[in-house]
Amino acid sequence: MMNLRHFKEPLLTFGKGQTAEDPRDGLMLFGANEQFERNSIKAGVVATPEGLSKYRAFVKRLQSPIFSKKVIYGKEHDNEVQRPSYTGFEATFGIEWNDEPVLKKHLEISEIEKILAIARKPERTRKLVDYYANKIIESRGKDDKQIDLWFVVVPRSVYMECRYNSKGKDITAKEKQQIELLKHGQGSLFEDFDEELLELDRLKDDSTDFHNLIKAELLKNKIQSPIQVIVEPTLEFKDKLLLKELGDDMKAHLAWTQSVAVYYKLGNKPWILNDVRKDVCYLGLIFKRVPDKTNKRSVCSAAQMFLEDGDGSIFRGNIGLFKSEDSIGYHLDEESAEKLLNMALEDFFESQGNYPKELFIHGRVQFEDAEWRGFMNAIEKKHADTQLNGILIKDTRSDARRRLKLFKETYGQKNNYGVMRGLGWIINDESGYLFTRGFIPRLGSTNHLETANPLYIEVNRGSAHIETVMQDVLALTKLNYNACIYGDGLPVTLRFSDLIGNILTATKNWESEMRQFKYYI
Repeated sequence: MMNLRHFKEPLLTFGKGQTAEDPRDGLMLFGANEQFERNSIKAGVVATPEGLSKYRAFVKRLQSPIFSKKVIYGKEHDNEVQRPSYTGFEATFGIEWNDEPVLKKHLEISEIEKILAIARKPERTRKLVDYYANKIIESRGKDDKQIDLWFVVVPRSVYMECRYNSKGKDITAKEKQQIELLKHGQGSLFEDFDEELLELDRLKDDSTDFHNLIKAELLKNKIQSPIQVIVEPTLEFKDKLLLKELGDDMKAHLAWTQSVAVYYKLGNKPWILNDVRKDVCYLGLIFKRVPDKTNKRSVCSAAQMFLEDGDGSIFRGNIGLFKSEDSIGYHLDEESAEKLLNMALEDFFESQGNYPKELFIHGRVQFEDAEWRGFMNAIEKKHADTQLNGILIKDTRSDARRRLKLFKETYGQKNNYGVMRGLGWIINDESGYLFTRGFIPRLGSTNHLETANPLYIEVNRGSAHIETVMQDVLALTKLNYNACIYGDGLPVTLRFSDLIGNILTATKNWESEMRQFKYYI
C-alpha cells in the first residue's frame, strides 16, 4: 500500500486567468481562455438543400440554453453534475454564429444517391469525396469571401456506405495483378478495359472512409480553412445509427462537444493547462501501415507534438520498413527518427525562439537503440540543451501481459464506485500504473463503463522521474478539444494517433504542409 498515491486533478485555465477542473464549468463561468479576433464566425456550408436546412436549425438551437434532464423509469431527473446544461454558443464564447452561412455550396441528393449506388467501395468513396471537395477547392479561386470554417454536411446514407466496414466490392488481388502488368507495358486487347484498370490504379491506395479521405484531399490541396464533417442526424440531435432522438442531457453534451470543436478549429484554445512547466513539450509517435503495398511491413511514420499550453502540430515522417522483426510493434530506423525529431525541434524553435528544456516522446512500445540514436542525433546536431525522455504508455485493456485490476471495499461508504481517477501505483522510479479512468468526485460518477483499467507507464529512456511523468500524463488527458468532457482515458499525444494515421495514409503521394492539429480532428 505504500506504493499507492493519488495525483491531484489538473486544473484548467479559462478567461481572465480563472481556473476550474471541468471544462464545462470553466467555460460557463469564465468563458474561453483565448478570444476570437472578430465578433462573428464566417462559416461555409457544403450540403444538400435538406442538409442546409438542418444546419440552420442546429445553429439556431445552439444559441439557446439546453437544460440537462434525464428520464429514469418514467421520471425526469436533473443530471446537472454529470452532464452540465449547455449555456448557448454566443453566451459562452462571446462571438456570433449566424445560422445563415456566409457561403453556401449546394449539392444534389440525386447525384449523391447515384454515386452511392456504385458497387465498388473505393470508387464510390472517391467520387463522393471529389463531389464535396471540389466545391470547396473551386471556391478558393472564384469566391471573394474568406471562410473561417467549412461545414461538410453529409446524409446518413453517406455515413453508412462510405466507411471502413461498409458493404461493397473491394479491388481484387487479380485486378491489382493486372494493374501491375499494365504499368509494365503488358496491356490487354481492349482499350476500355485498360482505361478501367488505370482508374482502379488511381483508387487502390485510397481510403474507403469518407471522413478521412476528404480531410486528406483538402489538406493535399492546401485549403486553409479547417472542415467540420457532420452527419445530418447529429444536426437533429439524433443517434447516427439508430436515428433515436437523444435525451436532454445528451443533447447538452452534444452541444458542448460540437461548440468546443468549432471554437478550437477557429484557431482558439478554449482552455489551457494551469500548472505547467515552461519549455516542456510532448511528442506522440504515430505509425500507420500503408495500404496495398507489396511488403506489408511498409509503414508511414508521423508524430504529433503538443506544447505545455496545448498547441498541437502534426509531422509526417518517412515511409519505411518499420515493423519490428523481433518484438511487438513498430520502430523507426535511425535516419527516420532523426528526421522526425528534427522537424519537431525546428517547429518548437520557430514558435518559442528556443529549444525545449525537456522533451517527452510517448510511444506504445519500448524504444530500440537505433531509433533512440536517431533522436539523440537530432538533439546534438541542433546543439540543443534538451533533456530527452522516452515514455512507454500502454492501455492495459489491450495488453494482457500488463493487465491490472484494483478493487476497494465499499461497505459503509457513500458510493459503490471503484478506485478514483488519478490513483497511481508506483512500482519503482521508472514504472507504474496510472488510473486515468475512475471515480470523479466532481461528477459523483465515473468516466468508464466497466471496472477501471489503468495505463501502464514506463520511463524507457532518459532520466525523468515516474511521478513527474504520471502527473504530466494525467494533465494531457484534459486536452481533448474534440470533446468537451471532464477528462479522457488517454493522453492527447496518443488519443488521436489512429485517426491522424488514417488521414495521412488516406490517399497516396502527398505530404501535408498543414501542420496545425486543428486540421486533423
